[in-house]
Amino acid sequence: MLEQRKTALKKALTDSDAQVRDAAATALDQLEALDNLPQLLAQLTGQDRRKRVAAAHALGRVQSTRVFIPLIEALRSDDPDLRAAVARILGEKRHPKTLSPLVKALSDPEPGVVTEIATALGNFQDPRLPKVLSSLLNREEQIALAAIDSLGKLGFPEGEQALLGAMQDKRPQLRRQAALALAKLQTDG
Repeated sequence: MLEQRKTALKKALTDSDAQVRDAAATALDQLEALDNLPQLLAQLTGQDRRKRVAAAHALGRVQSTRVFIPLIEALRSDDPDLRAAVARILGEKRHPKTLSPLVKALSDPEPGVVTEIATALGNFQDPRLPKVLSSLLNREEQIALAAIDSLGKLGFPEGEQALLGAMQDKRPQLRRQAALALAKLQTDG
Protein backbone atom coordinates (compact mmCIF):
# COMPACT_ATOMS: atom_id res chain seq x y z
CA MET A 1 0.00 0.00 0.00
CA LEU A 2 2.81 2.41 0.89
CA GLU A 3 4.57 1.61 -2.37
CA GLN A 4 1.46 2.56 -4.36
CA ARG A 5 1.40 5.92 -2.62
CA LYS A 6 5.07 6.49 -3.35
CA THR A 7 4.64 5.56 -7.01
CA ALA A 8 1.74 7.98 -7.41
CA LEU A 9 3.66 10.74 -5.64
CA LYS A 10 6.82 10.19 -7.68
CA LYS A 11 4.75 10.48 -10.84
CA ALA A 12 3.25 13.72 -9.48
CA LEU A 13 6.76 15.19 -9.19
CA THR A 14 6.57 15.80 -12.95
CA ASP A 15 3.03 17.22 -12.90
CA SER A 16 2.45 20.32 -15.04
CA ASP A 17 1.28 22.29 -11.97
CA ALA A 18 4.02 23.57 -9.64
CA GLN A 19 1.80 23.34 -6.56
CA VAL A 20 1.06 19.68 -7.28
CA ARG A 21 4.81 19.03 -7.64
CA ASP A 22 5.48 20.79 -4.33
CA ALA A 23 2.72 18.86 -2.56
CA ALA A 24 4.05 15.57 -3.94
CA ALA A 25 7.58 16.39 -2.77
CA THR A 26 6.31 17.24 0.72
CA ALA A 27 4.26 14.04 0.86
CA LEU A 28 7.20 11.93 -0.28
CA ASP A 29 9.34 13.50 2.43
CA GLN A 30 6.74 12.46 5.01
CA LEU A 31 6.54 8.91 3.67
CA GLU A 32 10.32 8.56 3.64
CA ALA A 33 10.40 9.61 7.27
CA LEU A 34 7.89 6.82 7.97
CA ASP A 35 10.10 4.35 6.07
CA ASN A 36 13.03 5.43 8.22
CA LEU A 37 11.12 5.21 11.50
CA PRO A 38 13.39 2.59 13.15
CA GLN A 39 16.51 4.63 12.30
CA LEU A 40 14.88 7.86 13.46
CA LEU A 41 13.88 6.29 16.76
CA ALA A 42 17.45 5.07 17.26
CA GLN A 43 18.80 8.55 16.49
CA LEU A 44 16.33 10.15 18.90
CA THR A 45 17.95 8.28 21.79
CA GLY A 46 21.49 8.27 20.39
CA GLN A 47 24.58 10.12 21.58
CA ASP A 48 24.80 12.79 18.86
CA ARG A 49 22.90 15.86 20.04
CA ARG A 50 22.33 17.30 16.56
CA LYS A 51 21.06 13.97 15.26
CA ARG A 52 18.63 13.68 18.18
CA VAL A 53 17.08 17.07 17.41
CA ALA A 54 17.02 16.32 13.66
CA ALA A 55 15.36 12.96 14.36
CA ALA A 56 12.70 14.69 16.47
CA HIS A 57 11.93 17.08 13.61
CA ALA A 58 11.76 14.19 11.14
CA LEU A 59 9.40 12.32 13.48
CA GLY A 60 7.25 15.43 13.53
CA ARG A 61 6.62 14.91 9.82
CA VAL A 62 5.55 11.29 10.29
CA GLN A 63 1.79 10.76 10.25
CA SER A 64 1.65 7.82 12.61
CA THR A 65 0.62 7.36 16.21
CA ARG A 66 3.81 5.32 16.68
CA VAL A 67 5.82 8.53 17.07
CA PHE A 68 4.00 9.85 20.14
CA ILE A 69 5.46 7.60 22.82
CA PRO A 70 9.09 8.17 21.74
CA LEU A 71 8.49 11.92 21.49
CA ILE A 72 6.82 12.00 24.90
CA GLU A 73 9.78 10.08 26.34
CA ALA A 74 12.12 12.65 24.76
CA LEU A 75 10.43 15.32 26.91
CA ARG A 76 12.45 13.75 29.76
CA SER A 77 15.78 13.89 27.91
CA ASP A 78 18.84 15.48 29.52
CA ASP A 79 19.11 17.77 26.48
CA PRO A 80 17.06 20.98 26.88
CA ASP A 81 17.27 21.70 23.13
CA LEU A 82 15.70 18.33 22.40
CA ARG A 83 13.00 18.87 25.04
CA ALA A 84 12.16 22.29 23.55
CA ALA A 85 12.05 20.90 20.00
CA VAL A 86 9.82 18.02 21.08
CA ALA A 87 7.44 20.40 22.88
CA ARG A 88 7.13 22.47 19.70
CA ILE A 89 6.55 19.35 17.58
CA LEU A 90 3.93 17.92 19.93
CA GLY A 91 2.16 21.27 19.92
CA GLU A 92 2.08 21.25 16.13
CA LYS A 93 0.70 17.70 16.09
CA ARG A 94 -1.99 18.57 18.67
CA HIS A 95 -2.74 14.96 19.52
CA PRO A 96 -4.90 14.68 22.67
CA LYS A 97 -2.72 11.94 24.16
CA THR A 98 0.23 14.37 24.33
CA LEU A 99 -1.56 17.09 26.30
CA SER A 100 -1.08 15.57 29.75
CA PRO A 101 2.66 14.88 29.29
CA LEU A 102 3.14 18.45 28.06
CA VAL A 103 1.37 19.86 31.10
CA LYS A 104 3.48 17.65 33.40
CA ALA A 105 6.62 18.89 31.63
CA LEU A 106 5.84 22.47 32.71
CA SER A 107 7.95 21.68 35.77
CA ASP A 108 11.03 21.60 33.53
CA PRO A 109 13.92 23.59 35.07
CA GLU A 110 14.79 25.31 31.77
CA PRO A 111 12.78 28.47 31.03
CA GLY A 112 13.24 27.99 27.28
CA VAL A 113 11.63 24.56 27.44
CA VAL A 114 8.73 25.83 29.56
CA THR A 115 8.26 28.67 27.07
CA GLU A 116 7.97 26.18 24.20
CA ILE A 117 5.49 24.10 26.19
CA ALA A 118 3.37 27.15 27.02
CA THR A 119 3.33 28.05 23.34
CA ALA A 120 2.47 24.47 22.35
CA LEU A 121 -0.47 24.38 24.76
CA GLY A 122 -2.10 27.18 22.79
CA ASN A 123 -2.71 24.66 20.01
CA PHE A 124 -4.96 22.44 22.14
CA GLN A 125 -8.60 23.38 22.52
CA ASP A 126 -8.98 22.10 26.05
CA PRO A 127 -11.05 24.09 28.57
CA ARG A 128 -8.69 23.13 31.42
CA LEU A 129 -5.79 25.04 29.88
CA PRO A 130 -6.64 28.60 30.96
CA LYS A 131 -6.05 27.59 34.58
CA VAL A 132 -2.78 25.86 33.68
CA LEU A 133 -1.54 28.78 31.59
CA SER A 134 -2.63 31.33 34.18
CA SER A 135 -0.32 29.67 36.69
CA LEU A 136 2.65 30.65 34.48
CA LEU A 137 2.05 34.40 34.51
CA ASN A 138 4.30 35.02 37.52
CA ARG A 139 7.23 33.18 35.95
CA GLU A 140 10.08 34.58 33.83
CA GLU A 141 8.99 37.11 31.22
CA GLN A 142 9.42 34.80 28.23
CA ILE A 143 7.29 32.11 29.89
CA ALA A 144 4.60 34.60 30.91
CA LEU A 145 4.49 36.06 27.38
CA ALA A 146 4.07 32.60 25.86
CA ALA A 147 1.29 31.80 28.34
CA ILE A 148 -0.50 35.07 27.52
CA ASP A 149 -0.22 34.41 23.79
CA SER A 150 -1.65 30.92 24.30
CA LEU A 151 -4.50 32.23 26.44
CA GLY A 152 -5.41 34.61 23.63
CA LYS A 153 -5.04 31.93 20.98
CA LEU A 154 -7.29 29.55 22.90
CA GLY A 155 -9.86 32.30 23.28
CA PHE A 156 -11.62 30.76 26.28
CA PRO A 157 -13.42 33.35 28.42
CA GLU A 158 -11.97 31.55 31.47
CA GLY A 159 -8.64 33.21 30.65
CA GLU A 160 -10.07 36.70 31.12
CA GLN A 161 -9.26 37.14 34.81
CA ALA A 162 -5.65 36.09 34.32
CA LEU A 163 -5.28 38.46 31.38
CA LEU A 164 -6.87 41.31 33.32
CA GLY A 165 -4.37 40.61 36.09
CA ALA A 166 -1.53 40.68 33.55
CA MET A 167 -2.74 44.13 32.50
CA GLN A 168 -1.58 45.28 35.96
CA ASP A 169 1.86 43.63 35.75
CA LYS A 170 4.90 45.85 36.20
CA ARG A 171 6.38 44.51 32.94
CA PRO A 172 5.15 46.55 29.94
CA GLN A 173 5.62 43.65 27.52
CA LEU A 174 3.16 41.56 29.51
CA ARG A 175 0.66 44.38 29.65
CA ARG A 176 0.92 44.86 25.88
CA GLN A 177 0.50 41.15 25.14
CA ALA A 178 -2.37 40.87 27.61
CA ALA A 179 -4.16 43.75 25.87
CA LEU A 180 -3.86 41.99 22.53
CA ALA A 181 -4.92 38.64 24.01
CA LEU A 182 -8.01 40.12 25.67
CA ALA A 183 -9.36 41.08 22.26
CA LYS A 184 -9.16 37.44 21.13
CA LEU A 185 -11.31 35.97 23.88
CA GLN A 186 -14.71 34.60 22.96
CA THR A 187 -17.73 36.60 24.06
CA ASP A 188 -21.38 35.68 24.45
CA GLY A 189 -22.68 38.68 22.55
